[in-house]
Amino acid sequence: MPRPLCISSRAEELDQGLFGNAFYHAFQVLPYLYERNLYPAWQLRTLHYGEPPAFLTIPGALDLAYEPPAGPYQTISLEEMRRRHASILGNDWAELHRIWSSYFRIPPRVLAGADAVMPKGRVLGIHYRGTDKQTTSWDSNPISQDQYLSLIGDFLSSRTDFDVIFAATDEYSFVEKLRSAVSLPVIALGEVDFHMSTTDSTSKTEKTDRAVMDCVLLSRCHCVIETSSALPSFAKVFNPELEIYRCAASKLFGKLYSNMPYFPVAFIPVLPVESRRARDILQATMASDWSLDPAMAKYRKTFVHAPKWSVNHAIFDIAEKFGAGNIAAKLLPGYR
Repeated sequence: MPRPLCISSRAEELDQGLFGNAFYHAFQVLPYLYERNLYPAWQLRTLHYGEPPAFLTIPGALDLAYEPPAGPYQTISLEEMRRRHASILGNDWAELHRIWSSYFRIPPRVLAGADAVMPKGRVLGIHYRGTDKQTTSWDSNPISQDQYLSLIGDFLSSRTDFDVIFAATDEYSFVEKLRSAVSLPVIALGEVDFHMSTTDSTSKTEKTDRAVMDCVLLSRCHCVIETSSALPSFAKVFNPELEIYRCAASKLFGKLYSNMPYFPVAFIPVLPVESRRARDILQATMASDWSLDPAMAKYRKTFVHAPKWSVNHAIFDIAEKFGAGNIAAKLLPGYR
């Protein structure tokens, strides 16, 4: 009888953001596992979110939604699992939520923290990603605080159905500017360390819990506006019914994502605006968005997932049925 599966990673293999790297890469293999009724153990380590020396992040940042199998395990790296079976994730939010929730849960300590601070009434969630997103032009376009405030003001001019704003940001100076620009009360949780900082003033667990809590709080809002970031976009995974809009491009980039939209932010609809100034801002911030590329038309329809390397994945499926997955791994290219 084959040993139960354990999916693992070394910390240096997941060295970017919590949502856009660790959660997203894990999500890419969930459709394969879900369709085969496989519920493995997980030992995902990340460079910036797991406490040293183990750096274990999942489980930790997320709980498992099931009791994992006991070892000894057949261990495979997440990188290799993605190479063999990764999916391009789509925009059928209800089904993606079902798959995600079959594997992962928000830890009770984070839910309790969110319960304690969630504002009452109809809440507009606003997420501003500043810091490094202002310079990564290969990924998105910069959007200044003043530009973003103009877009928010335009949106609120036609939407008077909110009682309070919940603001989440990695650039806390934005919160005070927001308070000066709107008439609604603004609730925020306070400053937080840069998400990839190596000299944190708080523990990695605290920083990680804060990121997950920000996403949970955004998912509970009546509507969310974001710039370009995986963290607020994952709120749509947590709550498929969420009304949410983005204000900056999600570009096709890198070797892996040059021919597919970058989930989940790519599938967030663009903010509707009315004023000439707001339209001009969006024209600049949405330049080179993936949706403007005619070759990406197939991804504009509603779908749950599709194979990234369809031929390779089919070969791996066959090889693994006969216990020859490692032999196929030596012969086939794919995710690297």
